[in-house]
Amino acid sequence: MKRSSFHLPATCAYAILSLWGSIATAQIDNSTPEWKKEQTRGQMEDAAAQAAVKTVKVPKEVKVNVEMDKPRGVMAPWVMAVQALVSDAHLSDPDVIQLLRSAGITTVRYPGGRIADTYHFSAYRPSNWQGLDHPNVGYAPTNDLGSFSRFMEQVGTTIFTVNYGSNGAGTGPGAPAEAAAWVAYVNGNPTDTKMLGKDSAGNDWQTVGYWAGLRGAAPLPSDDGKNFLRIQHPTPFGIRYWEVGNEVFENGYFGGEGLEEDLHVPYPKEAKENAKQRKKNAGLAPEAYGKNFVQFAQEMKAVDARIKVGVPLDKPLAGQINRDEWTQDPVTGKYQQNASVSVKEDFNKGIDWDKGVLSTACNQVDFVSLHWYPSDTTQDSGYKDLDSYKLLAAPQDTLRAILAGLVDQLQKNCGQRARSIQVAFTEVGVAPYVKVPEQEEVVLGLFAADLYPQLVEYGVINADWAELHNGGFLDNRNKPGAPYFGMQMVHALMNFNDALVAASSSSSMLSVHASKRADGSLGLMLINKDAKNATTAKVQVSGDKLAAMGMRFDYGKTNPPDVRTVRGKAMEGLSNSMSIPMPPYTATVIVIPKAQ
Repeated sequence: MKRSSFHLPATCAYAILSLWGSIATAQIDNSTPEWKKEQTRGQMEDAAAQAAVKTVKVPKEVKVNVEMDKPRGVMAPWVMAVQALVSDAHLSDPDVIQLLRSAGITTVRYPGGRIADTYHFSAYRPSNWQGLDHPNVGYAPTNDLGSFSRFMEQVGTTIFTVNYGSNGAGTGPGAPAEAAAWVAYVNGNPTDTKMLGKDSAGNDWQTVGYWAGLRGAAPLPSDDGKNFLRIQHPTPFGIRYWEVGNEVFENGYFGGEGLEEDLHVPYPKEAKENAKQRKKNAGLAPEAYGKNFVQFAQEMKAVDARIKVGVPLDKPLAGQINRDEWTQDPVTGKYQQNASVSVKEDFNKGIDWDKGVLSTACNQVDFVSLHWYPSDTTQDSGYKDLDSYKLLAAPQDTLRAILAGLVDQLQKNCGQRARSIQVAFTEVGVAPYVKVPEQEEVVLGLFAADLYPQLVEYGVINADWAELHNGGFLDNRNKPGAPYFGMQMVHALMNFNDALVAASSSSSMLSVHASKRADGSLGLMLINKDAKNATTAKVQVSGDKLAAMGMRFDYGKTNPPDVRTVRGKAMEGLSNSMSIPMPPYTATVIVIPKAQ
């Protein structure tokens, strides 16, 4: 079944409009609708209650309240997502599509992270990396745009990241005309004669119809180098979300060699000279990116006015550096920290970048994207092992702070336009240099299970786990890891277009999420974050009457999944008032139909 085109019902429109009314720190004013005022007040009360009872040990009993008549957000079709890389040799393995469907994944980001700013869809080869004669990544032979489009259509949809950093020759910056041609290939009509123009290197990007025609054509008997784009698919794919560049704030403007390709300023012959030529260079500044983004957005929307075009932002928190320059030694494979950002000089790096971009480009920005790798480590391990407690607290603590900071930046720099700007997390996960002890791997699954519903409640429209075959999701034999099973639990809780409803817990060590599914049934998720202690959730449900029988799904330390599936089992004795035993380190989902 083809699933690439999603249509949102009117009932879910408010959930993806913006973060307004979804962050506990958001302002309530006279222009705020009554339902948003009530929703925001409720979240403020929940946040205060969570903060007041925050403990390291879960109590023996935890009070849980669910209000089925109070919606808190609708899952947009793009939320359940993973990031794919063109270098992933296992992306198109035969069993990957069914694995993604079984976890509820509907969206696959392409062509990946840093790869995006050297990637060229029409040639399927990278441009040179930072002026050197070699690329920074290899390409798997079956991951070109044509092949990926066929794959993506069977999964659902995608978020594309177009090349901002480099032209095809690696001699200059990314070209808006090339990005427009990519839109034309994916969404264009073969009869459209609109000219796309030439780029700064003199390349003629033909017409919209040229690229759309390639998409619909059969391969030539003698390949002219474009057969990989000829996939006999005359119908446009209708992809909605397009991001311009990946982590452009890592282009060297704040110092160091720069992790992201950006040839809007040339690279010196020696990488060690980057800081001298590129740090604080106006051509790499956030305002320069904002100005260039406007041109990208305008040319891309001239091909398809229905698309939404977004900007990558840094985390808008003072003193927070998105990611120190951790690099992997090619010989030892170990990660080394090469931080070049001065805390003294660049304390507001994220805020400064976001302010410069938004103040310049807000009128053309449809969504903003963030990357988030909560990766605190423990002192006892010499700061090598993951701090499981902090990771499990992050969806309620750190995430709230990040999004509150983002709302503040949008409000200050975009005015009323901010209310129409959506938010995506195009990379989420745990940093690859952090060691996750084997006995703690389940924590990644509990984190994923907690994170995705929390993002839905905040109105986030997309969250891409990084990555498909890295970060614990699937290994190279396609064996699922903990994050995969965490997302399966979310899929058991709700599907896209289902609504979250108000739910609260008397302990920060027991997370709770609840959904009202399309058939009117209740989905209830409980997560015991305590590694050692069990608890009993005393659940009270109002707003609808529940049946006595349902299905229960358990994933955790003492409830391992089958090889690829968290199996549900029938559960009796359910009602609007019930006691649910919760083992340590366990996520539980109970699906209860309406009473007949």
